[in-house]
Amino acid sequence: MPPSPEASLPLAGIRVLDLGWITAGAASSTLLLDLGAEVIKVEGPDAPDPFRHWEGRGEGGDWWNRAPFYNFTNRGKRSVCLDLKDPRGRAAMLRLLAGADVLVENFRRGVLARFGLAVPELRRRFPRLVIASISSQGEDGPDRDMVSFGSTLEATGGLAALTGTGAAPVITGREVNYPDQVVCLFAAGAIVAALLERDRTGQGAHLDLSQRELTSFLLGEELVAAAAGAPSPRRGNADPAGSAERVVPDGAGGWRAEWPGGAAPVRDGAALAAAPEFLRGTAVLRGPDGTPAKGIPFRFARRPLAVHEACRPLGADNRAVLADSGLAPEEIAALEEAGVLATAPRRGNDA
Repeated sequence: MPPSPEASLPLAGIRVLDLGWITAGAASSTLLLDLGAEVIKVEGPDAPDPFRHWEGRGEGGDWWNRAPFYNFTNRGKRSVCLDLKDPRGRAAMLRLLAGADVLVENFRRGVLARFGLAVPELRRRFPRLVIASISSQGEDGPDRDMVSFGSTLEATGGLAALTGTGAAPVITGREVNYPDQVVCLFAAGAIVAALLERDRTGQGAHLDLSQRELTSFLLGEELVAAAAGAPSPRRGNADPAGSAERVVPDGAGGWRAEWPGGAAPVRDGAALAAAPEFLRGTAVLRGPDGTPAKGIPFRFARRPLAVHEACRPLGADNRAVLADSGLAPEEIAALEEAGVLATAPRRGNDA
């Protein structure tokens, strides 16, 4: 039998435990999967990824497995539904961590410790483990306990102060927003660097990734200018340094970007999705079942990357993953009987 396409990728043989929610954590582990890692998504029956509750999931049946936002981001991952609030669930999680290389989480600060999985203890027990903690404001500092959304990250990070055309700042979105989408690129790169360092030293790491700080990092020269006493005002489409570059109505209900010697339509999502160059690209791909899936923002010339597997049902890999960790069949059956392992959320789809 020929080797799988993932076998020749850079992170082949790396196992990632994904405790990520929504985009920041989950998309970070998806990038690692695209580089060849095995990713095990761990959710709780009382606390599944909130993406499972978002619009488009439908009613009745296994609605939690039909949530487009969840399925778009989590394709190809093995799925375990394990109650970490139960001591037996924590014990099973520790067995999984013993065989893992990376743990990705973006819980609110303190949640991991309340599960009995405090980072200092994990670092002591598993010195080779790379732990990536993606949070709003980072692990320390006065705002470390702040819970953020994209809008608050853009506000506290300085991005919103530069966007918009009027007196009020404009945020990129309330649900699918800019900071959540870009943090996965930083996180995946930091994790790969930590794995390389582990190869040299034998020691893992705890990566403290603040979305607010990473959002500020994106502003680059704007922060330098502000620190020098010359902050940029909010100009919208009217930049005195480039007055010939502008965005104007096209006369047909849309917008057009203009610059000296050229112009281009401002495309919305529908127009972009139908564009030939978009269809040839990798920003959005399709799984084996034909449904759209989060794409891959890079390519290898000699090792084509693709989405090889669709999103797996919640808890589909409970038995196989726990058996790999050394649990006996009767131990796994006992966890199922006790409800520590599950294949459905305990709450309804109106949660």
